[in-house]
Amino acid sequence: MPQSDLEWIDSHHHLWDLSRVDYPWIQSKGEVRFFGQPDPIRKDYLLNNYLADVAGRISRSVHVQVGATAGQELRETAFVDQCSRETGGRIPAAAVVAIDHGQQCIATGIEAHMAFSVTRGARHMIGKSAEENPTLPPFIPDIWLRNWRTLVEHDLSFDLQLTEDQYDMVLSVLRQVPDLRLAICHFASAWDQTAEGFTRWRGWMRQFAGLPNACFKISGFGMFKQKWDEPVYLEWATAALEIFGAERCMLGSNFPVDSLYMSYDELFVAWQKLVAQCTPDEAYQLAGGTAADSYSLSARG
Repeated sequence: MPQSDLEWIDSHHHLWDLSRVDYPWIQSKGEVRFFGQPDPIRKDYLLNNYLADVAGRISRSVHVQVGATAGQELRETAFVDQCSRETGGRIPAAAVVAIDHGQQCIATGIEAHMAFSVTRGARHMIGKSAEENPTLPPFIPDIWLRNWRTLVEHDLSFDLQLTEDQYDMVLSVLRQVPDLRLAICHFASAWDQTAEGFTRWRGWMRQFAGLPNACFKISGFGMFKQKWDEPVYLEWATAALEIFGAERCMLGSNFPVDSLYMSYDELFVAWQKLVAQCTPDEAYQLAGGTAADSYSLSARG
């Protein structure tokens, strides 16, 4: 299949309108975060900004929550839903919304978000980095298991962001909820990019690939490398394809966060190189088919 015939879906990006939703991390100018110094992106990133970056190469996309202040999560979903309606349900075609999985029951929160047809899944970051993890709520297995089962009951997926020290604990809980549609975000936080770290990461990803409904997002690599290094990106991305298979991998830009380290043009060239390694069926899945399946893009909206 020629690449020109593929549907490209960006499975992970963000939008924010600072006049509508408060984001504490955006408003804390000068503060360094786990992914670097974000001052260049501490400003509105609206639909027109994203459309300018993708320059017509992306036909549909998935928006992922980005840290709205507590109590304003529904404002973010409403904003994303409006953007979706403005583009005929294409950009974004789905939203992964913010739901606090540390609370005893998430059913009421889910129902509020599902009033918006764009809602397809949820995310609550379990881990970010060794420096920031102590500031996050603890992972309490019984509570998270109950809430993940509630997601399954509502046919919603979960976007998983965690760090290596949490792999074992979280994986043991995920094995108890095999029906959960899971998207492993951002190379599962590939902080240790030494040869030893790469070997350990591949071993752990093989274990995560044993989860029957787990997919892998080839996204967010710039946050951990903190510069654009196409050969290293392709090495790790190719390893993910070998472990999960193209039918369980999807491409995500993590824009505008990863725009700190590369342009969309540079990233898209790397995507094309990855797809060029694939058979026609694999290319279809990697470019967009896996994302469409994972987020039920044809099922609602």
